[in-house]
Amino acid sequence: MSAPTNQPGRATWLRAAAVLAITASVTLAAACSDEDTVDTVPPAWPTPTVDLPTVPVVPLPSVSGTGDLP
Repeated sequence: MSAPTNQPGRATWLRAAAVLAITASVTLAAACSDEDTVDTVPPAWPTPTVDLPTVPVVPLPSVSGTGDLP
C-alpha cells in the first residue's frame, strides 16, 4: 500500500478550472451588462412651443361721483 501524498489530483485541478471558468464568465457577463448604464435621471420636460395669444390691457373705467350708495 502506498502512502497518500499531499499533491492535488486530477479531479481537484479540473474542479478548480471549472470554478475559475464559471467565475470568469459570470464576471464578464456582469461587466458587459447594460443594466448599470441605464440613466436613472429622467430627461427634462420639453419647453412649451405654443405661444399664448396676447390680450390687450383695457384700463378700468374711472369712477366718479360723491361716493353715495343708491
